Amino acid sequence: MKFTVTYGIETQEREVINAPTVGNIKNDTVLKAVLGFGDNVRALVHGVEQGDHVVIPEGANVVLETRANTKAWPLPGLAWHMIR
Repeated sequence: MKFTVTYGIETQEREVINAPTVGNIKNDTVLKAVLGFGDNVRALVHGVEQGDHVVIPEGANVVLETRANTKAWPLPGLAWHMIR
C-alpha cells in the first residue's frame, strides 16, 4: 500500500506491506528525521484529526501539524484588553 506524509512543505511518499496506524507514523524515527517533526504533532487525513489507533487508508495523504501550546493561556476566556 502507498501513502504520503506531509509536514510543512516537506513530503515523503511511503510504500509498505501492512497498513500502518497514525501512531506508527508519528513515532517513526526515520520520518521524524527526514521531515523534521517532533513529538508534539497531530495527524490529519482529509482534514480530520485522527487518533493514534486509526489505520491509514490506501493512497491517503497524512498531514502532520504541530499542536498548539494549550498551556499558554491558563485562564480560559481571558480577553486581550485585560492583559497588561
